Amino acid sequence: GALLLATGLSGVIKEGALYQDRSFFGVLKVEDSYTRYPGDERKPAEIYYPVHRLVHGTTLTADSNWSWNYGKVLPPMGYDVCAVNLPDRARADIQVSAEYVVHAIRFMAERSHRKVDVVGFSQGPLEPRWAIKFWPDVPQLVDHLVAMAGVGHGFTETQGICASECIAPFWQMKPDSKFLAALNSGSETPGPVSYTSVYSRTDQFVWYAGGYGDPWDQSAQLKGASNIAVQDICPGRYVEHIQAVSDAVYYAVVMDALTHPGGADASRIDKSVCTRGMMAGVDPGQAMSETVEIDRDLMVLTGEHHVTGEPKLAAYAAS
Repeated sequence: GALLLATGLSGVIKEGALYQDRSFFGVLKVEDSYTRYPGDERKPAEIYYPVHRLVHGTTLTADSNWSWNYGKVLPPMGYDVCAVNLPDRARADIQVSAEYVVHAIRFMAERSHRKVDVVGFSQGPLEPRWAIKFWPDVPQLVDHLVAMAGVGHGFTETQGICASECIAPFWQMKPDSKFLAALNSGSETPGPVSYTSVYSRTDQFVWYAGGYGDPWDQSAQLKGASNIAVQDICPGRYVEHIQAVSDAVYYAVVMDALTHPGGADASRIDKSVCTRGMMAGVDPGQAMSETVEIDRDLMVLTGEHHVTGEPKLAAYAAS
């Protein structure tokens, strides 16, 4: 199998490899450079499995989000994994970041001659959802889209964060933003794509106090998707936001989605996973240090590059 993070490599995609995208907004050019992680020691081969792309969250990079978990674990299993780097560490207009994802999906589908599976964390599901909704060719190129701790309907904390100014994506993740209104208008799960949203009801960011229902469900669930909270499988389990990228139950749901037709099915998940904290193959010490660094970056980097209002909705989405 293969998992899409993002890529920029001339020649044949290599089996079991992890690549990083070096695309640039405007010309959307891809440089002939990539990062390979341990586990890819096989000879180049054409891909005969779905290609998987990972999309990182706000203030993260492909490396900081994925290299120590999915990017480390999946390549030795034979998955072809690529990770996209969004502009300005995902602090730019999400509509701009979505163009990177469009380019990456097209590139991987063309090179692999297969549909692409996309996994996004936090902000990361919004870009591929936008790409699928507004680029007519993209829905035919994507097989599965898995949202991990995604804020498909925004999160309430942005109301305070963006009282006067904040980074562009936070304006767009406000529950009443024009961006989310456009994204969620009509079908929330368009095209022949299998959608899964997996989230935690102890996530400190993924919650929307919309006045009805569970606030975590209100933020993360998508109409037409397979919506699974980790507590549906393991009642009482605590998983905070950053833990999602290494949590064993999240991983079980993601892999169930990617290895079956349609979305993930909680009834297929072995309850023994509830006895495990982290997904197999993740070093606990590294996970702790990476999490501390991610939390620090989140606090520092969201304090920069502020704008005073939501970016203007693109003409193609405003009509």
